[in-house]
Amino acid sequence: MREKDKQASKNGKKAHDETIRPSHDKCHKKLKREYPNHHVTSTLGLPDFVVFRLAKFIELKPCRLGKNQRASFESMYLSLTQEVTTLFLLKCSAYVGIRYYIKTGKKFRYSKVIKLTLSNYKSYCFSTPWNERTDPDDLF
Repeated sequence: MREKDKQASKNGKKAHDETIRPSHDKCHKKLKREYPNHHVTSTLGLPDFVVFRLAKFIELKPCRLGKNQRASFESMYLSLTQEVTTLFLLKCSAYVGIRYYIKTGKKFRYSKVIKLTLSNYKSYCFSTPWNERTDPDDLF
């Protein structure tokens, strides 16, 4: 394995251990409090969380990872795979939402869940031109 590949692997594991997993764990607890009469589960893959009673699919995305440090644009918006899945769920009349977080040290602050619709979901997709996307900073 090349040195560059080893470093990328280390960085990915560090990001997962310090940001991705803790943000998902805390959001899972927050969703459980918000929906006490529902079953909330974290999934492996798309979307990040499912809230059962009437199925609700919620995708968690980073906005900021530190003071004055934005998350990458690729991670802040729905990827092409997530976009296709979201469109499918919306066409099936499922509730689909997106929630953003800001990480400050070890603390996380979450936006409200934004309900996605057939008319607004494209503004949360990476494939959409920059000037037509919603800025997650405006949600806090």
